Amino acid sequence: MTAIGLSCCIGISSPGYGDSAGPAPHHAGVEQSGYNLESLNDFYFGKDQELSGAWALQAHTAVADSWEALEKVPDFIRRWGALIPALGDGQRVYRVSAGIGQITQTPVDLKHRDLIEEDVPYAGALLASLSWYGFSNDAFAGLEFVTGVVGPASGVGDVQQASHKLLGITEPKGWDNQLRNELIINFNYLRKRKLASFEYASERSSDITLGGRVCLGNLITQAGASVEMRYGVNMPGGFVYVPDPIGYDMTYKAALAPPNPAAPSFYGSVVLRAVGVARDIFLDGNTFRHSHSVDSKTFVGSAILGLHYETKSWSAHFSVILPTDTVDTSSATEVEGRGELAAVAIEWRG
Repeated sequence: MTAIGLSCCIGISSPGYGDSAGPAPHHAGVEQSGYNLESLNDFYFGKDQELSGAWALQAHTAVADSWEALEKVPDFIRRWGALIPALGDGQRVYRVSAGIGQITQTPVDLKHRDLIEEDVPYAGALLASLSWYGFSNDAFAGLEFVTGVVGPASGVGDVQQASHKLLGITEPKGWDNQLRNELIINFNYLRKRKLASFEYASERSSDITLGGRVCLGNLITQAGASVEMRYGVNMPGGFVYVPDPIGYDMTYKAALAPPNPAAPSFYGSVVLRAVGVARDIFLDGNTFRHSHSVDSKTFVGSAILGLHYETKSWSAHFSVILPTDTVDTSSATEVEGRGELAAVAIEWRG
């Protein structure tokens, strides 16, 4: 992409942190309120194992010039946003996002009723999230609170068994061995800074962003960094959304109006990410009670490749997540592959 971009480049900028030419008029296209339905699954790769599926329904407020100006949220949501330090300066816009969803994890052998010691645990989570964030075209900072439950109370086992039966595919037999019920509390902090942006002819553009995140809690405790690259036509301002199972990263929509808000946007994204994981309940087991677990990898890398099509009233996104091994397969000998996932998201606005 870089070679192509430089050959037709007609403008280049290297923005500073928090710099912005000021927000475009709000409540148009990507800046208005909206809902996003996201599904992650490994069946695109012919698998049904490890963290094999997740879904989330997200709601995003319209962007606002201040926390007090946020629409259609309770007053305490606005007050809490204003109290969170380091979420922005006077040149950013602000948004709140909420999400609810489930995560499913199963071993490779779904027909086996007994505990499979050499594979990942059966595990399910039902989670809800609430995110506060401020962003400009060049910088992003946000904090998310996640709560919910891991274990039978999540209902994931019942959902998977019913859906597999309805579809006539292998019914998972081992959900009696799943992780036990546990209340989940997690805090996720995310920052992004745009390192450079490029403008070309015919409304084409690209940008490069450096990101960092810290997640603390009994769902996932980790820290990581990423490099995010976008290239496309009539590309929205702000930052690409990187799909993850709910709770493993922030729920957000950090997009600003494209150069031509009336025309569709089409762009691709490549995200390269490295994460150090201290604890993951899906691999390390229950926090306060004995449960099945496997030896997990401390350092995990991933590449996330995405295609995005956006109009003023709706958008569609398709991403492929290609991670390195998350499990030590020398001890968890039944684990196969690296847990690739594909994510499909549909958003409607207004």
